[in-house]
Amino acid sequence: MALAGSLDLFVLLVEYVAGSILLSLILWAVVLLITGILGRMSMQSILIIILTFLAVSMIGYFGFIAALLLVLFALWYMITAILNYVSSMR
Repeated sequence: MALAGSLDLFVLLVEYVAGSILLSLILWAVVLLITGILGRMSMQSILIIILTFLAVSMIGYFGFIAALLLVLFALWYMITAILNYVSSMR
């Protein structure tokens, strides 16, 4: 339990604002989105940062299911990049 005057972000965001860990992860993604927009980042960069954050968070939240999806996506991305590279060499 946090002290009355402390600023514990877990208690603040999860218990008082969101009510659950999953909803607080979505709120953190919204915070990253607003911060990126205010920082005048490109939407592609913001999207990459938010997707990386959500992927890593889901590994902690869902465990092996998110890790499996992340590995499958990485393999698909790698294979398409290799195929594009090989086809551009011809």
